[in-house]
Amino acid sequence: MSISSLNTSPSNNTSINPSPSNSFASLSSKSSTTSLKEPKKSTATISIEEITSENPCLTCQSPCSIHPSYPSNLKINHEANLGGTVQPHARHIIISTGKSDWNKVIELDSGNLSAVLYEYLQKKRDNKDTKILITNSNRQNSTLPFLTFFSFFGNDILIYPDNLIVRNVSTGKVEEFYDQFLSNEINKKEIVKNEGYNFSTERIPYKAVILICGHKRRDMRCGVAGPILKNEFEKVLKEKRMDLNSMGNQGVPVYLTSHVGGHQFAGNVIVYRNGQGIWYGRVTPCHIQMIINKTVIEGKIIKELHRGSMFDDKNGQSTLDW
Repeated sequence: MSISSLNTSPSNNTSINPSPSNSFASLSSKSSTTSLKEPKKSTATISIEEITSENPCLTCQSPCSIHPSYPSNLKINHEANLGGTVQPHARHIIISTGKSDWNKVIELDSGNLSAVLYEYLQKKRDNKDTKILITNSNRQNSTLPFLTFFSFFGNDILIYPDNLIVRNVSTGKVEEFYDQFLSNEINKKEIVKNEGYNFSTERIPYKAVILICGHKRRDMRCGVAGPILKNEFEKVLKEKRMDLNSMGNQGVPVYLTSHVGGHQFAGNVIVYRNGQGIWYGRVTPCHIQMIINKTVIEGKIIKELHRGSMFDDKNGQSTLDW
């Protein structure tokens, strides 16, 4: 995880109002319809105890016979409080690399976009209270995806909470990318103008995005848990016809990412919905149906898994509204 200070911060209001254009619509198909509820003025929380009737395996005392399990030697911290374990940050930059693992420290991976961007942000830092999180992902570029590995062609970058996809970002265009997208205030409503720049942009079209830390070279726990969770998320989304193959860009993609912090709490999952993210820790395959039903579809936070959010205050209290 790389966090870099910038002079671009959201307002100090205790809530972030979602853009109407990004509100969830209905996910539908010929065979089934899954409705994603409109965000409310406040984010509701729900306890696992209230959900066990929908997923009986959550009460099993022995390893679940329905879902895959983690290896018994995977040392997960089940004692520490998950709340407040997310470092506050103003923006999250997610680089499409087409790879599912990366060098141990991506900000020191010389010549790669993550390292060049991190180095440039260090030069521009002048406000210690506002930070940017940079992660790599296994997402492929929207255009010519088979060339994603060849970074000299440029990479797609997803920016939250601006809810933007920026294309053709190469190491040689980092300064331009910063000037247009990171040096200003968060833009969630206006159309980004591209005059004088070499990027194409669009609003992130997905109804939600699920990110899972799978950075094996950084820590084996997420390296093992990440792919297991990704497979299970994709399985359940496909069953509900909410995956990209069923819904195109109106579906819900699942991506592996580099280090996001808190490997001791693997599996680490971030759900971006309506441009804002909720972080979960100690996620197992038994939780996935619940996360999709309650968080992705209904917009509720599952309190026993909740680590925090992008806009946590200094006391670890989430200030976002969905």
